Amino acid sequence: MTGTTYFKNMAGSMALLAASLLCTANAQAQHSTHTYRYTGTVEVEHLPDHDEVLPALPDSIILRFTDHVALVKLVVKTAEDKVVDVQFRYDPTPNRVFIWPLPALPDSPWYSVDWGVIDRANILMSGKFMFSAGPDAKAPSTLIPEDNEVHIMVPDYRLIDLQDYQSVPVQN
Repeated sequence: MTGTTYFKNMAGSMALLAASLLCTANAQAQHSTHTYRYTGTVEVEHLPDHDEVLPALPDSIILRFTDHVALVKLVVKTAEDKVVDVQFRYDPTPNRVFIWPLPALPDSPWYSVDWGVIDRANILMSGKFMFSAGPDAKAPSTLIPEDNEVHIMVPDYRLIDLQDYQSVPVQN
């Protein structure tokens, strides 16, 4: 094998490795952003975990944070988007752990939990996770049809020609 062929093969292998690493990182980032949105430093863990299949319906939802936050939203829904009344009422008292008892949940292939908290810096952190339960339950991600997935388009304002817009002078 000549030196040129060796370097071409090595370059091709490196490009393939880089592409696979980028795809893996992108998939991990998409999974992470699917469960919560936040720009602060507080981290969250929740039980049930996202996309978890439980042997039986849980008695409670647990949200655990690395710093004190105020819970401002907690909504449990069925797969049909029917809200389950969990008797959530806003309490401004900050805490690190929230254990919320659940009522008897109606039958559903899966459940979603939408939550929101405000940290000490008054930054909103919100998230959503799904779970299913029962002997024949399947992971929610395998049950959601592709056409029900939410796709968010963010416009790239760098592509807008600002000459198309006229500025209006401010009048006092």
